[in-house]
Amino acid sequence: MKGIMIIFNQAWSEEIVALFDELGIRGFTKLNDLQGRGSDKGEPRMGTHTWPALNNAIYTFVSAEQAPKLIEALNKLNKQSEEQGLKAFCWDAEVVVP
Repeated sequence: MKGIMIIFNQAWSEEIVALFDELGIRGFTKLNDLQGRGSDKGEPRMGTHTWPALNNAIYTFVSAEQAPKLIEALNKLNKQSEEQGLKAFCWDAEVVVP
């Protein structure tokens, strides 16, 4: 099992949930209205007059077979509009409380 955390400009919310539906990924947790600043480039997202945009994040846990498909789809989405901002992180995970 793989854990995947996706942090993205809130403008991508519908597209990312649609990707989950297309890939048959049911379970996720979405966090809305997050403030932050990317580590490499891009505008801060602080929800202020100066930096009005905000980020969202989604955590999902998928099979080792589903993870590469999701990562590939996220990369394609990001390439459509890199200035929007999208970053994903993946790690090995196991269910410890069923």
